[in-house]
Amino acid sequence: MNAKLKKVLSDMKKIEDKIGLLQEKWEELNRQKTELENLEIIGLIRGAKISTENLNDVITAYRSKSGVPFSSEKQEENKNENEEI
Repeated sequence: MNAKLKKVLSDMKKIEDKIGLLQEKWEELNRQKTELENLEIIGLIRGAKISTENLNDVITAYRSKSGVPFSSEKQEENKNENEEI
């Protein structure tokens, strides 16, 4: 086989191997990104003290942009503080 052709085939094989490794790395990074996003979402929901029963209502309201159809505990606290003043 021609030396130049062997070199090209060798280079192609090296690049193909690198592409495989990069695809694996890409998939792992996507898994990590999804996990971190999920943890952030869970943290936000817990921080807002939204019950699991009301979570669907919050998501539906957000999608329709009509506002939240119920008062959260924090909103109730703020309302009570304002009434006391």
